[in-house]
Amino acid sequence: MRLLTLHAVRLLGFADTQAVAARFSQDRSLVESQLIDAGVNGFVSRSTFAGTSGWSLSSLGRAENERLLAEELDSAGARGMVLAVHDDFTDYNTGVVSACSAFQLQAPATQDAMDILIGALAAWRPLEARLTGLLPRFEGYSERLLRALKAAVEDPAWVTATDRDSFHRVWFELHEDLISTLGIQRNT
Repeated sequence: MRLLTLHAVRLLGFADTQAVAARFSQDRSLVESQLIDAGVNGFVSRSTFAGTSGWSLSSLGRAENERLLAEELDSAGARGMVLAVHDDFTDYNTGVVSACSAFQLQAPATQDAMDILIGALAAWRPLEARLTGLLPRFEGYSERLLRALKAAVEDPAWVTATDRDSFHRVWFELHEDLISTLGIQRNT
């Protein structure tokens, strides 16, 4: 499905074919074919940076992704529900951003910061359940956030590291998923 392929590139920012396919559990060869077609249409480009090759979305691809997301949202009749979930999400987002900053600035981070992240995950779980009823592609964020928190017990880098599926990285991706689905701009 072209929507999932373009959306995976958007959410990941810069990723190789395997990562794009893995994001929504798609067949790698199908995704590779879709990425090549998307490249021909000017939606994505492939580049190499510091020895790593990957795909990124062009401005034309971003517009196409937004068109496909709006079509999906309208087809599912989910706009009101996603808006409500986004509103609830924003209630926790500021706390998560502050807690992640605390982890970046303090070694070791405070228990209060960890409690905020645990609370945000607990609050997110029912929101994810609401979303996945109409938009199944939102499934899995809770499990990824939980894995990051469990790993952070042994290695606090799992809260904010950019080289892994850290709590902050997954939360940021989730935020991007919500706002791109709604066609709105990021506030924080």
